[in-house]
Amino acid sequence: MSVVDRLGRLGFAGALRALAAEAGDRPAVTTLSYPRGSAVASVTRDYAELDRAASAVASALRARTAPGARVAVVCEHGFEYVAAFTGCLYAGRVAVPLPAVEAHRGNDRITSALRDAGPEAVLVNRSALDRTRRVVAGVGVPGRSVLVVEELVEAGSSDSGGPVGAPLSALAYLQYTSGSTGSPTGVRITNGNLAANARQIAGFAGYLRPGSVAVGWVPFFHDLGLLTGLVVPLGLGAHAVQLTPLAFVQSPGRWLRAISDHRSVWMVGPNFSYDLCVARVGQEQRAGLDLGSVRGLVSGGEPVRAASQRAFSEAFAGCGLTADVDAGAYGLAEATLCVTARSDNDRRVVYAFDRAELDAGRVVERREGAGARVMASCGVPLEGVEVAVVDPEALVERPADGVGELWVRGPNVADGYWRRPELTERVFNGVLTGRGGGWLRTGDSGFRHDGLLFVAGRLKDLLVVDGRNHHPSDVEATAEGAQSACEVAGSAVFPVESDDRERVVAVLEVRRRDAVDAASVVDAVRRAVSRAHGVDLHDVLLVPTGSLPRTSSHKVRRGASREKYLRGGFRTVDRVERAPVA
Repeated sequence: MSVVDRLGRLGFAGALRALAAEAGDRPAVTTLSYPRGSAVASVTRDYAELDRAASAVASALRARTAPGARVAVVCEHGFEYVAAFTGCLYAGRVAVPLPAVEAHRGNDRITSALRDAGPEAVLVNRSALDRTRRVVAGVGVPGRSVLVVEELVEAGSSDSGGPVGAPLSALAYLQYTSGSTGSPTGVRITNGNLAANARQIAGFAGYLRPGSVAVGWVPFFHDLGLLTGLVVPLGLGAHAVQLTPLAFVQSPGRWLRAISDHRSVWMVGPNFSYDLCVARVGQEQRAGLDLGSVRGLVSGGEPVRAASQRAFSEAFAGCGLTADVDAGAYGLAEATLCVTARSDNDRRVVYAFDRAELDAGRVVERREGAGARVMASCGVPLEGVEVAVVDPEALVERPADGVGELWVRGPNVADGYWRRPELTERVFNGVLTGRGGGWLRTGDSGFRHDGLLFVAGRLKDLLVVDGRNHHPSDVEATAEGAQSACEVAGSAVFPVESDDRERVVAVLEVRRRDAVDAASVVDAVRRAVSRAHGVDLHDVLLVPTGSLPRTSSHKVRRGASREKYLRGGFRTVDRVERAPVA
């Protein structure tokens, strides 16, 4: 049985136990750290060590909690998080992966998820014990239920090395969504869902094999980081090398250096991470990089922008990065992670479509330039996944090259939301005329063209101006590229009501490269958006970096940005601050 088939049949916990038995001395997890004033430090654990650590956590959970109990994982990013999450699955408990409690920042997302999940235990690092106890006490979790992972691992396990985990039909974990529009909602992921999607991802990432290296930084509490940084590489017997999200944001070049040094076969991150690398990794740093080992460059977790893919590929072509590794993907937490991916390197990645036709719901190719919307393909459905483009009102499939809501069906689709029966019925049980029920209604709009999937945006975010539809991500891309004097760290475009009409507002986070007056930037943005989209912006705000509300995966929250704008919560800048150079 291949490692891929074993992962699908035994699930993640069973596959990991088997790997520990047959290749225990193989490197499993390496954590990278960057002590102030010194070079990178690394600690590596092999598969036998990981199995012992997970078994110790599992033994403690079996002694303290009931089968099927929820267990919150609020560890800092690193080996303890891996051991805690894996230990939950070994024990047949339902993991609730969350961010670590922060000392000087709000923890509303954590407390909301804890209240909703009602965990019987909380797993934490030793260094965060006191602040975690204070936070969980506020939501009714007893202090004695907060367990320190390092102490559990040191205590060891009575595990005899037999079978681990729960049946594939049982819940594995609750994946709390980013909460872009409201309180976090838990997605019910079964062991079967997890095994299916891990196997599907392994199918298109055939270059990820036992012993190969996968470098990552995306947080484990996010579905993108959990699957691509933990479950898939470790379930296949690969070597997961991890730096913390903070280490990446502080210096994006660290990610690329780790890929170069460890010969990683893939790089996975949201769109913004590739933009950061282009903006902040200078020529001197690029000169010492060798990215020739990369077989797959995957952009996911937020809308894939063709301009970002092109800019990254061009910027790092001299580092051995080949043009055929670009691999946009589409997914969502309700489908565990991944729905489609680009696996055929001989096919086109970037297409140009007539913008006016797209706004009218039709797909027509054209040359790039004025009037064109340039889009990156998200590939084809993974094995066993069905994707339909649906008229969301008539509930029928749209014709070829028609724009509609994306519906998904397959073994990786979750079985619903935690304690949300009405929402579950509405989202997970779509009935499509002629093709039956059981469809996940994603709320995303998109289309098929040339056999590939393209994602246009979120239906609920759609802007309607003078009877025409505009996707905010499209307008944001135009606004961000309107001028070169400022580096734009992020933007939000959203509608507001004024004089009984829907108007459009743009808020941009900016840092200057050269001295520039804010008024000239605003004027350039207005002109670019008007020329490209025929939209006159009602207001344009330039704000300092860090001003826009974001999700845990760094996606801008348009709804929260709109609310902040309406209450006058943004501080604007008259002259744009200088961008630091990494």
